[in-house]
Amino acid sequence: MRCLVTGAAGFIGNALVKRLVKEGYEVKALIHKTKPKNYGKNVEYVNGDITDIKSIKPFFKDVDFVFHCAALVKDYGHKKNFYKINLEGTKNLVKASEESGIKKFIFLSHIRYESEKSVGYYSKTKALAEQYLLEKYKQNGFPVIIICPGNVYGPGATTWVQRPLRSIQKNRFSLIDHGTGIFLHTYIDNLLDAIIASLNEQKALGKKIDITDGDNSTTWGEYFNSIAKMAGKPNIKRNMSKKTAFLISKLMIFLNIVFKIEPWVTPMAVRVLVNHNTVSIEKAGYLLGYEPEVDFHEGIKRVESWLRKENYIP
Repeated sequence: MRCLVTGAAGFIGNALVKRLVKEGYEVKALIHKTKPKNYGKNVEYVNGDITDIKSIKPFFKDVDFVFHCAALVKDYGHKKNFYKINLEGTKNLVKASEESGIKKFIFLSHIRYESEKSVGYYSKTKALAEQYLLEKYKQNGFPVIIICPGNVYGPGATTWVQRPLRSIQKNRFSLIDHGTGIFLHTYIDNLLDAIIASLNEQKALGKKIDITDGDNSTTWGEYFNSIAKMAGKPNIKRNMSKKTAFLISKLMIFLNIVFKIEPWVTPMAVRVLVNHNTVSIEKAGYLLGYEPEVDFHEGIKRVESWLRKENYIP
């Protein structure tokens, strides 16, 4: 079986490429401007732009499965870029998939935290892409499955491992709302298990499936203090109220728009960190036979081992 993976240079895409090869699949890994930090063995890497259908059409020849991991994953930026990449790019992939007759199209989305009134461009365009894909399934049976992971972490993760570690090491890290928000941790190997399982489950077609480690009790404070402990730092005492965090995050977005200053906190990040909504993986269990094998404590051990190996911590 031959697979095409978009966003193959990203954390999830790169890990998926390696996992598919390990499972015995032939893999074409689509990359754009960013190259993967670690190239997988026995992988055909191809360069293309999902916003330019002519540049990607040739890669669909003899492909059975498409894994769409590419996206503009930012919580600030120009509206047109989000629509061009996350929505129009997805439509281009669907068109190319239909013309080549692929067997399954696995779309990687995310669990949303915003209210309808405060949704950002990333979440908005991802939601529109989901809506488009589900309509295609209803109209002509387009073989799509939508996987929505929580906060994905593990060896190699930038957003939820390397970035907070650097801030903690520099003593610049602050909890928000005393770290009481729920960390919907999703260990990378558990997510890959769910994605691979989706290839063989016909009853998952046309469905949107949430994937986490199934634990709704771990807080962000526990997680970030685990990272602090790895780094040889004391528990994080600095705290910011939810109200203050939102005010600062909105100011940071304003400064980004006017002066191009990169924000160190954004409204979307605050919503994630103060989240108290729980997520059920019962649907994933029924549709995919999904049972997360790596729990939080084991996941933390593996992250620490990787950080030491890569000399991020002593």
